[in-house]
Amino acid sequence: MTFLHPVALLGLAAAVIPALLHLLERRVPPEAEFPPLRYLSEAERQSARRLRLRHVLLLLLRTGLIVLIVLAAARPLVPAPAAAPLRGAAGHQRTALVVILDNSVSSGAVADGRAVLDRLRDAARGSLAAAAASDRVWLVLADGVARAGTREALLATVDSAAVSPRRLDLTAAVRDAARLVNAEPLEGREVHVMSDLQRTALGPGQAAVARGVRVLALAPGSEVPANRGVGAARVSDGAVAVSIVGTPGARPAAVTLRVRGREVGRGLAAPGSTLSMALPPGVGPGWWVGEAALDADELRADDRRVFAWRVAPPGQVTASSGAGPFVAAALAVLEQGRRVRRGSDVVIGDRLDGGAAVSVVIPPADPTLIGQLNRALAARGAHWRLGSGGTPGPVATSAVEGIDGIQVTRRYRVEPTGDGGRETGQGSTVLATVNGEPWLARDAGVLLVGSRLDTAWTALPAAPAFVPFVDALVNRLARGEAPVSELEGEPGVQFRTHGADTVGAIVSGPDPRESDLTPAPAALVRDVLGAEVLDARALGAARFAGGGKTDASGPLLVLALLLAAVELGVATFTR
Repeated sequence: MTFLHPVALLGLAAAVIPALLHLLERRVPPEAEFPPLRYLSEAERQSARRLRLRHVLLLLLRTGLIVLIVLAAARPLVPAPAAAPLRGAAGHQRTALVVILDNSVSSGAVADGRAVLDRLRDAARGSLAAAAASDRVWLVLADGVARAGTREALLATVDSAAVSPRRLDLTAAVRDAARLVNAEPLEGREVHVMSDLQRTALGPGQAAVARGVRVLALAPGSEVPANRGVGAARVSDGAVAVSIVGTPGARPAAVTLRVRGREVGRGLAAPGSTLSMALPPGVGPGWWVGEAALDADELRADDRRVFAWRVAPPGQVTASSGAGPFVAAALAVLEQGRRVRRGSDVVIGDRLDGGAAVSVVIPPADPTLIGQLNRALAARGAHWRLGSGGTPGPVATSAVEGIDGIQVTRRYRVEPTGDGGRETGQGSTVLATVNGEPWLARDAGVLLVGSRLDTAWTALPAAPAFVPFVDALVNRLARGEAPVSELEGEPGVQFRTHGADTVGAIVSGPDPRESDLTPAPAALVRDVLGAEVLDARALGAARFAGGGKTDASGPLLVLALLLAAVELGVATFTR
């Protein structure tokens, strides 16, 4: 037996009140020997027995009355008989129901001759169509939002649901849905999961479904397509690294590389591998967009991945003597690779250059010159300054690839002044931190680094990422450009602008985990989601069973009224 309002059971403590009153009313009268009345002693004993019986009967009736009222207030759920008294117009008990329709990318696959989403929609329609006016119903799609509405409105939403570029975490969706229905004071509480039950869709942990909530999951189809998809395509050093994802064991797929609609390369790769494909030489300066595509298979949504990259003219860079030998060596490598050339657009050193468009400033070797540098930064309009010495720690950044986690042993704190420390219309921003404190910041045409680029200060100059770091400083960060970022969504690219300049790109595509169509075993689904995995016919028969329970509060109240009437009769006619 379960209770809709178990807190009300605390009222059972009131059942001791009649017993306490009965004990308080018991009086032992004083005994006095009165010889003329001895003949009445036998009659007195008989009367005392009747009174004791009356008191015990009233005590039991009043205690039972309190217990019945408290139990009715707690609304107990008991196994329902064949014809439950509280049923809706559709012939089932009142139910709070959440239907989860997983229309994520993988639902667009074709299996058993039809789209998986069509099969899931049919099952969702069946659950919603069987709902009664007395039920409370919600619909959850791949966006994870619980939509409440009438049966007709939610059926229309199901009919219009197309394949979504979003990925649904089934574990989180079932957890939230179970909490939602469990909060409803209805006899039945169910969650119906219409999904292809991908193994990758089961998030970490368990749904932790409360007792009394039934979770029914539609079993996956008998055919599982051997799918291949493009998981990622990223440009680096004149080549594109194309990652192929999909069902383990699927055969290799032909990969076609296109730039601005023109085919520039082909290759072959299997799921779990990465293919490196060279970009065409002689690409002019500017932003470029390309795509890596596979031949069409059962799941079309993941057969194409867009990528973007920027070809910049070589930066004109000068390193002052205060920049140190490691910076000079890195610039020589970049100049040899035609990534930079000598000029004064960007100056790297331990002081500000008034003629440079952008200055990359590192701390001077002489600590007595820190004050002079800070005054020059303020005169330039920069909202950052070098402060006191900071504690050692690793670099943390998402703006520059390859340097995250590199150790810094010596540094100055990069401190904000005025409006520094937050992104402003002037482009003030923190690009890297050490121990949560700014280490690399940009503002007013100045890139301020908290450490000298020397092995006595940081392990960065000895790391393979040092030359790419200097490249990023002078060719991208100096111009205020952001790295190419990735987002879940329809395949495409959106450019980020600052004024008339394009400063970055956001590339979107489906989550690579959607490409692996391997279904989770039924035992794993039961363990993680607490769900019964049923085929379409069995699910149709099991839905709206509500655990076979009905609300017993009505019969309990009727029984309490009968006890109250009996108690009144006993108290009145047995005086």
